[in-house]
Amino acid sequence: MSHAATNWAFSQRGLKPSAKIVLLILADCHNPAHGCFPTQAFLADACEMNRDTVNVQLAHLEERGLIRRVRSIDPATKRQRPTRYKLSFEADFDGQGCSEETPQSPAAPVAKSAQKPVSEIPTQTPKAVSEFPAEPCRKNGQSRVGNPDTNLVKEPVMEPCVGGAAAHTSKAFEEFWKVYPRPRDRQRAERLFVEALEAGVGAEVILGAARHYRAENAGNKPQYLAYADNWLDQRRWEDCQAAAPVVARTDAVRDLATFWAKKVKCGAYIPPSGISAEVAHCMIQGGLVREQDLLRVGVRL
Repeated sequence: MSHAATNWAFSQRGLKPSAKIVLLILADCHNPAHGCFPTQAFLADACEMNRDTVNVQLAHLEERGLIRRVRSIDPATKRQRPTRYKLSFEADFDGQGCSEETPQSPAAPVAKSAQKPVSEIPTQTPKAVSEFPAEPCRKNGQSRVGNPDTNLVKEPVMEPCVGGAAAHTSKAFEEFWKVYPRPRDRQRAERLFVEALEAGVGAEVILGAARHYRAENAGNKPQYLAYADNWLDQRRWEDCQAAAPVVARTDAVRDLATFWAKKVKCGAYIPPSGISAEVAHCMIQGGLVREQDLLRVGVRL
């Protein structure tokens, strides 16, 4: 990290925010003794951009004369070394972008006697380590520049999609499991639920009966209710098929309707604001009480 480089980067004006971020990261990577050699993967991660965007901003900085990219070849492997980024405040900065030379990278020192100019290596064309074309180009389908390989948004892992009858059965059982008031042994209950559907029982019949059983037992202690797997095994939905369905937007409203209906029928005290209009209509539509019963206890419809 170079304080001089960082201060210089902060002092630049007229840059777009994304270009300024790239310049600041380059300045932060600058070493006064060795230079600036961040990889594109590092720049993309540090700037929170994909490589395509990083290279667009690097080109913009180069056009402004703020940086110069210097590419070099390893004489031993004929591979492209990490690009060196020269910043305009450096003493040896000449402002000519995208030059090509063979400086020593601090990561891989090579003896001076082994160095040769690129033009003196006729036997093999230099290649980039990535095996992509040496000159980046956004229009090149194989270019590493046009490859947005940095996923900035971590998407949640989705469960595999299940289609057809299996998806409908799974959805219906999830609804049953949510509605039934005393669930137990999910694996056995799901097996019994599927067996009932395969035997020709409609999912809505079971769900409707489960809702009615829940509403009918609102206010009762859990130990007096049947477990879900036993309820299915005993085909208890058949006991509820003839009962009038209770119409309500939610299970909570349905449960309240059943609870207050018992109070009304036994003549218990009803607070003035105890029964809302929605609960009252649910009680009447479900056949739990009559309208005159509610008016008698002071409930206004």
